[in-house]
Amino acid sequence: MRYRNVIFDMDGVLIDNSAGIISCARETVKALGLRDLSDDEYKLFIGPALMWSLKAYAGATEEESERGYEIYRKLYFGRGINEYVVYDGVEDALKELIAAGVKCSVASGKPAESVRRILATSGLGKYFVRAEGCEKPKKDSDKVRQLRLAIADEPAVMVGDRIFDIEAAEAVGIDCIYAEYGFCVPGETDGRRPAFYAKTPRDIADIVLCRGKYA
Repeated sequence: MRYRNVIFDMDGVLIDNSAGIISCARETVKALGLRDLSDDEYKLFIGPALMWSLKAYAGATEEESERGYEIYRKLYFGRGINEYVVYDGVEDALKELIAAGVKCSVASGKPAESVRRILATSGLGKYFVRAEGCEKPKKDSDKVRQLRLAIADEPAVMVGDRIFDIEAAEAVGIDCIYAEYGFCVPGETDGRRPAFYAKTPRDIADIVLCRGKYA
């Protein structure tokens, strides 16, 4: 095998939860009286901390972003957290990795309570030896810290779909598999080259286990 530990991001890698995040973000922006954003702009809310996204993408002030956090949190934990689907092929890939002796972990910028709840309701929790989320998600998420805590063996690799994942892997000194099936932003990774690209979740297992075209 190429890696002994695979560390997965959650949003855009294990699950497609765009519907829940975008609908809650849209309602939050509307409640704050900010300009409505395009669908593509709302997709950028998937990954970063909400208060940062409100300021960066919707032009919110610090005070507005504080209020927005409380509005969004109520909406998200009321219904949005349940609006997700596990990507086709994810569970099969996890089963194959574990059967081969690979340890699997999660390192997500989501609040830790969200990570735990989704792993429980999706049934995926049993596949992971470690699951790290952000303990103080209000203003920022420290992906580097979460990634370091999620490492269960070496060599390890991060599987992510945003530039934040590539940067965190570089900072920690491990490879990154870029999940092209996730919430990738065109041009975001220009000049940054991950070790591998995965077009489907099944590719992840092939990359790690050195199978097929990845042998």
